[in-house]
Amino acid sequence: MLTRIWTRNLACFGDAEYHIDLAPETVIIGPNNVGKSAMIAAFNFLRSNPLGFGRVQFVPQWDTTTYNWGDFHSIVHRHEDDRTIGIGATLKDTNWDFEIAAKLTKDVGESTLQTPSERSGRELAEASLRRELAGIWYLGASRSGIPRQLQVGRSGYDTAWHQPIESDGSNAITYLLERFTSRDHRWAIAEDWLRHITPEASILKSPLRGNLASVETTDRDFAIDVNIAYQGTGIQKVLSTIAALVFSPEGSTIIIEEPEINLHPRSQEVLVDLFNLAVNDWKKQVIFTTHSWDMLQPFASDIATGSPRGAVHVRARPENFKLIVFNRVGDDIKIEELPIKGKEYMYLRDYLKKLWG
Repeated sequence: MLTRIWTRNLACFGDAEYHIDLAPETVIIGPNNVGKSAMIAAFNFLRSNPLGFGRVQFVPQWDTTTYNWGDFHSIVHRHEDDRTIGIGATLKDTNWDFEIAAKLTKDVGESTLQTPSERSGRELAEASLRRELAGIWYLGASRSGIPRQLQVGRSGYDTAWHQPIESDGSNAITYLLERFTSRDHRWAIAEDWLRHITPEASILKSPLRGNLASVETTDRDFAIDVNIAYQGTGIQKVLSTIAALVFSPEGSTIIIEEPEINLHPRSQEVLVDLFNLAVNDWKKQVIFTTHSWDMLQPFASDIATGSPRGAVHVRARPENFKLIVFNRVGDDIKIEELPIKGKEYMYLRDYLKKLWG
């Protein structure tokens, strides 16, 4: 589980260390252009570049799929090449606490990994770290619609990230096909949550015809199969989120930027219920950014003093929850936790209205 991520001299972040202390369920909010995505991108950069005991020098690999960084000059604070960018994270598992960090200068990077110092424990620690990083999945705010069909094998796993679903969801068909044909016991769970969002969908399937696969639902009322590519944009884009939450192994961390994209307010609450279930019962960590009051309102009811939600909903637990606020104060960025346990509903509502303007 991720417990902290931090950075300095990156994008809008200056010389100080800017950090987030994370809970099992962490919601990150704030206006546009205050560093929410940059902080997540910093962690994605960290886990995609070489790590090792002591110091390891490397030539940074710039990526535009999980963070839109073209080169050092484009992302260093104020484009000042004489700065050093710092990025770090702390991961906690059952045996080790890992602190991983990277320093980037204009032409080279240097990474460090702090683990137990005993030589006999290093191989075990390194294997444990690989498991921890492999258990962190990221879904970006730009998620693809589902194509009508896809040739099997055309879009494989993103081996650089060790996550089976691409960050833009573009390989959702092939990923779901493997779950479907292997008769994954969690398929019925994914089917049920998709039905919560689209009640008319009675069956979810991923058939294979020749070397072409698709994703379809069966209409409950008319008993006909409908390709998801012909259904609403919201249902297409939420499918990868449901798949990541349901099919990821227990203990995984799922990071999602703006999961509410194209979703009706009622469906957004369904998604919050799924997040809560994943954290409470499946022992997963869910970290997401949002600009939607409809994504926050369920937490105002479950943790603050809003009207209690009905019994059909899965409620968030205060001990698992943090609300992190990014905001711009003058020329600087301020990051703070906003405690909402026991707070009045209108206090939270008014705070957010002022924050978002």
